Parts: sequence; C-alpha cells; structure tokens
Amino acid sequence: MRHGRTLSCWAIVAIAFCALAPDAPAAPKSKGKHDARLTIERARALMGTPCVITAEGLDSTWVSHAVDDAFGEIDRLDGVLSSWRTDSELSRVNAAGSEQRIPCSPDLFAVLDSALAIARETDGAFDPTVEPLMRAWDMRGAGHVPEPGELGEALQRVGWKMVDLVPSTHTVRFSRDGMGLDFGGIGKGYALDRALDLLRGRRVVRVLLNFGGELLGITDSEAWVLAVADPTDRLRPVLRLVLKRGAVSTSGQGERFVTADHQQYGHIVDPHLGKPLDTHATVTVVASSAARADGLSTALLVMGRDRARAFVEAHPDIGAVWLEREDQKILAWRWNLPTVSVEPGVDVEWMP
Repeated sequence: MRHGRTLSCWAIVAIAFCALAPDAPAAPKSKGKHDARLTIERARALMGTPCVITAEGLDSTWVSHAVDDAFGEIDRLDGVLSSWRTDSELSRVNAAGSEQRIPCSPDLFAVLDSALAIARETDGAFDPTVEPLMRAWDMRGAGHVPEPGELGEALQRVGWKMVDLVPSTHTVRFSRDGMGLDFGGIGKGYALDRALDLLRGRRVVRVLLNFGGELLGITDSEAWVLAVADPTDRLRPVLRLVLKRGAVSTSGQGERFVTADHQQYGHIVDPHLGKPLDTHATVTVVASSAARADGLSTALLVMGRDRARAFVEAHPDIGAVWLEREDQKILAWRWNLPTVSVEPGVDVEWMP
C-alpha cells in the first residue's frame, strides 16, 4: 500500500483536492418540505493518505454513521494490505518464503486475484510482485540505487506468473524464495470499492470518495465534475471530467519519490526493467471499479503513450487521458473519454 511521505495530513488534503477534486455540488433540490438532502463531508488520514468522503442523504445522522463506518472499513483493510506495516497480513505472506502454501483472508485473496488478472491483461505492465524491486530501491526509506548484480537478483524474483493462486483453498504460494507482493498500485482502489459497497448498503445514493487523488463516485442526480491536474503541477487543474458512476485514477512520477545519489526517482517501477520510470507524463483512467482504474493507470504509464493508446482503444470499458507538458503548453491525448474538457483559460492542445 502506498503511504505518503512527510507532508502534514491537511497539506496532502489540499493537494489531493487540487489534483483531482469535485466542483462544489449545487444545493440539493427539495421536492417537498421534508425531502431536502443534506451534504456531509468528512476527512480522515488513512493508510498514510488523506481520505475525503462527500455524501448526501435525507438524514444527516444516518449518513454520518455510514461515512464513519466507511472510514473504518478502509482502516481495517490497511491491516490486511499494507506493505508498510510489519503486522499486516500482506507482510506475513511476504515473509513466508516459497516452501509453504499460505492461506489468505477473503480480502487479501480478492486483491491478489484482481491484481493477477490485471497483470495478465496488461502483459505484466502492472505486476504485484514488484516488492523485491521496492526493497532494492529502498522505496519506503531514504532511497538507494542498486548495483547491477543487486538489481539482477531482484529481477529474478519478480514475475506474476510465479505466483500460484488456488481459489478452492484461498491459498497462495511463491515459486522462489525472496519474492513478495506490493499492492501500492491497487490496494487503495480496492479499499475504495469496499467502502462504496458499504455506503450503498446503507442506501447512500450520492457519494464521492477521494483517497489521495483516487476517486470513486455514484450519483442519482447531478454528475460529479472532477478536475485533472497539470502533469507538472498538482495544484493547477487543467481539465474537467464529468462522472456519473465509476472510478478515476491518475498515475504519475511526481506524486511520491525518493532521492538517491543526488537524484530523484519516482515510486512507479517498471517490472520488466527493474527501474523507476523516467517520465513526467501523467495518465488518468476512468473505469467501473476503483481497483481496476488504480491498477490500469499504473500499467498504462509503464507501457508508454503508444502502447497505452492501443490498449485503451482495444478496451471500450475504460477511458483515459494522457498529459505531457511542452514548454508553456500541455499536450493531451484522449481515448474513449468524451466527457473531458479543458478548464477555462488553460492552453491545452489535443493531439490526434
């Protein structure tokens, strides 16, 4: 699970809202004296990242309790999926080695099953077995540039095909010692999906969850209007995206990084080359679930623009926008995404 670095919680909340945030929703329209909806907005730091939930309902107490329970669900999943916590279920699985088949809880198994499905679909551009590379580059510490031999050893332990998952027993086994899983590219999305399931079960029908820029929303009335940020400035919105139902995830190398040998390295590592991506581009993916949007945004950035375009065009169930900055102009490529437009006063050139 990706966690933030040393920014204060409220500083991160401000960044998250500017990177991908809803415009303020219009006041609810009342059909009668007792039908006016109330808006509840709460923020909490979870998984080292701010999470903001905006929900509407007729009973503010009922909605508030539902929002609190949704936060609790995300917090619970941190104890299952976090690779930053030594007491998490994921950390225990990673420490088990290759000599035994490891039982998984329903949540861990579900995330791993989804992660492997995306790895298969993207030919390994997204790969949950990058944990040895995260260790080699010390991505959760001060940063470290591995020697060629060290990097080669780590790469030998990376590969989604070396994970044996057995649905009938909910167990997993690694093919090699030293392998490990990292859910930084899918864990927050899965947590959002489970939180939304809880809110829908409580009959909340208009809600937006913003988890450090990962968004998931539903609405039975006005659409959510979200802002997509400048690829080099998360505080500057450049595009508007209209969303009625679904998830939005943006990946880029400016969100989190480590410094080693006087150079900054982004947190997204190419699982084939074993090195952090060298790009200033961002890609925003819209999909039906937050886990899918989360995993695919990472995969598309790893693929590069041309392969990403071919992938999206072959998958009509998703949409994406790719952004790059060229001097004072932003270049944008849009695929399967008609509901995105340019913010007023921003110089964006749509590319073919």
